[in-house]
Amino acid sequence: MTKKQKGQFIVFEGIDGSGKSTQSRLLYERLTGEGYSCLITEEPGGTSLGRMIKKILLDPEIQFCPKSELFLFLADRAEHTDKIIKPALREGKIVISSRYFFSTIVYQGIARKLSDIDFITKMNMFAVDNLLPDIVLYIDINPERALKNIKERNKVTSFDRIETEGLNFQKKVRNGYLDLMRYYPEIFVKIDGEREIQSVAEEVYSITKRRLLNARN
Repeated sequence: MTKKQKGQFIVFEGIDGSGKSTQSRLLYERLTGEGYSCLITEEPGGTSLGRMIKKILLDPEIQFCPKSELFLFLADRAEHTDKIIKPALREGKIVISSRYFFSTIVYQGIARKLSDIDFITKMNMFAVDNLLPDIVLYIDINPERALKNIKERNKVTSFDRIETEGLNFQKKVRNGYLDLMRYYPEIFVKIDGEREIQSVAEEVYSITKRRLLNARN
């Protein structure tokens, strides 16, 4: 009887408009095409409850205090980890997620300065039962280009609630990610997102194969 393969957890991070969802999908499609058993998901909104929470979080008409925002993200993440990520990993699947708790550390902890990083990290680790990804692919992109990407993607000039916070906020977020990388040097990989989509995808695939998937074979 062969030993069941342990699943692996890949996370994409970056500012809004950096191409996380696109790169997640491209990696998923390539790996499934090679026969790997994969699951693609996202935060917020990876579960039925999460989709309701996401609608509230991104609605520009709804205003709430920063603490409420933090707890909504934590509720979404706890549900997502328990219902989606952990079961897939137990089945030996490769889980690919656009965003994880690093987003909350950066957005709420660093950019909003809601609380110190250690406290917010502890809250998130409680929400995910201390589950760390095997690799975090951070797509680094200039905030000006990211906002342009968002406009082109939506084909309109409107933004969701978080995107409306503008260029200065996105600069804080980007700087927050660059700082956060120093706390997780073993799993964070910085990828230049300023290139063509396919060029970025090739690097993502190469890094994933080299650092994770070769160990499975």
